[in-house]
Amino acid sequence: MIERDLIKHIAAKAHRSHPNLLKGIGDDCAVFRQEADREWHISTDMLVQGVHFDTSWHQPYLLGRKSLAVNISDIAAMGAKPQFALLSVGLPGDLDSNWIESYVDGVLAILDEYQCVLVGGDTVSAKQLTISVTVLGTAPRGCSIPRDGAASGDSVYVSGNLGSSAAGLYLCQMRKSSDPGLQELAWQQLVMAHLDPKPRVALAEILLQSGMVTSMQDISDGIATDLSHLCTASKVSAIIEEKSLPAHAELIEMCGQLNVSQQDFQLKGGEDYELVFTVRSGAEEMFENYCREQRRKAAEKGQPDIPVVTRIGVIQPGDGVCMRTHSGELIDIAYQGYEHSS
Repeated sequence: MIERDLIKHIAAKAHRSHPNLLKGIGDDCAVFRQEADREWHISTDMLVQGVHFDTSWHQPYLLGRKSLAVNISDIAAMGAKPQFALLSVGLPGDLDSNWIESYVDGVLAILDEYQCVLVGGDTVSAKQLTISVTVLGTAPRGCSIPRDGAASGDSVYVSGNLGSSAAGLYLCQMRKSSDPGLQELAWQQLVMAHLDPKPRVALAEILLQSGMVTSMQDISDGIATDLSHLCTASKVSAIIEEKSLPAHAELIEMCGQLNVSQQDFQLKGGEDYELVFTVRSGAEEMFENYCREQRRKAAEKGQPDIPVVTRIGVIQPGDGVCMRTHSGELIDIAYQGYEHSS
């Protein structure tokens, strides 16, 4: 598919309205209105075949969804709502038009789920598939939740489960190597956690409105590293409890059957795109009651995907992140998650 045909195809499929969008795809720039009572949040990421994904198992539709999920999650991690997106792709010549169309369908599907509009981007030829995404979101002025607000005595919470995506990646890699001991359909929820992560936009709005969350970020590199980032920014330390780390039932079953470390997946595995955040000291009971009520209301409105939040530790003075193991041993886990190569 030549560039002008691809752009024409995307423009036709991506045509969406937005109250603040004046000019979308078709001009040299997108044009949108600034709202006086809100502030903008911008996040960008690049994904490269062989480094961040593998097209031998990552279907184009799901890769399209995940391409945008990464940045939508960043926007949610500060309590903002995604509004507009830019997508640039470097396409190798061996990708056929069906693959490209399926990928675009995935991109537009997840954007529609979060009421986010594709407003531009670029396409070029490349030796390997390369994807660059920018997402713009907004939050009420002065109300976003940064990393640097945690204080000694605050409690550490996470949303959902930890380690599912890393376990899903492990399963995909095993299946690619044709491991005869692995059933093709085993532990599919772990696989889908890796292939099609769910940004926690709705939960982030609930946390923002609570007024009790002091710091937050998403979990993209594993809780050991991402909580370390939060503590470094806030100039504090943290102790978490191994017994409190939430795990999907499939993760527990998989680790038991394959004799692999559940702790490693939960601490060091990346791309969960859950939220790690801190709650003001003394407000824990009120906060947990508030979250339960918000989940109940969301379910009544047909929004059952608001995850449970789990208290896993506490913020203390000092620096670093430690974990108390099941045996009671305190071990250093700071920055032991996924690290991007230089």
